[in-house]
Amino acid sequence: MEFKKFSAGDKFYGTGDKPTTKQLPNVNFHDPKMFENLKNNDKALVRTILCLAICHDIIIDEKKGVYNAASPDELALVNAAK
Repeated sequence: MEFKKFSAGDKFYGTGDKPTTKQLPNVNFHDPKMFENLKNNDKALVRTILCLAICHDIIIDEKKGVYNAASPDELALVNAAK
């Protein structure tokens, strides 16, 4: 699984274009308007990203600085929230 697009509230995020910045594993996301909406404190967007960041079964390997997941789907969601 690759994280490319999502919706929060009544808005859709992810352009489908190839990102111009380095991405984390399982993340292929690009949408400049998402960061603008985060700066404007879009409540639905903030709640969605918060849920992606905390609702998972990820174990952090602090020595290596990586996430370990049983599912590539969970890894994609957590890396996208990061």
